[in-house]
Amino acid sequence: MNWRFRKRDGFSLIEVLLVALILGAVSVSLISVFTYGFNVLSRTAQTNVATQVAQFEIERFRNMGFDQIPILSAGVPVTFQTLFDSRGPSDPENPYAFLFKTVDGARVPILQNGRETIVIQDGAAVNMDPTVKKMTVTIAWDYRDRTITKDYVTLFYVEGINRR
Repeated sequence: MNWRFRKRDGFSLIEVLLVALILGAVSVSLISVFTYGFNVLSRTAQTNVATQVAQFEIERFRNMGFDQIPILSAGVPVTFQTLFDSRGPSDPENPYAFLFKTVDGARVPILQNGRETIVIQDGAAVNMDPTVKKMTVTIAWDYRDRTITKDYVTLFYVEGINRR
């Protein structure tokens, strides 16, 4: 009877260490999963903003007539800060305002060191029909220790959208 009570008194040191080791391994795994998830979420949000910039620029040219769309063969990168400032930073209707968020009263770019390059080529120059113009919008930004680049391509036809 004395043996039975001693067995129920508590856990041995090995049992406590084993449980602590298992809980530690599970905690480290969960922390790394959450860290990875937050990184993916951040990069997805930045890619979404880059897509919005490209769509904005494409629609700006799509609203022009075919003959008004200029040929821009040598794309020069333009920073988002320059685009924003060129439209008037104090203008509440500034179309580039979505590229910035306000942190402690300061305007901070969502895409760190964000820049865009627009190239518009005549169809004949890229072995296509001369009644086509090809537009490539390249958005680049810095994320952590590397540069991320996304290219968005669209075609403009003389007859307009879906009339080929």
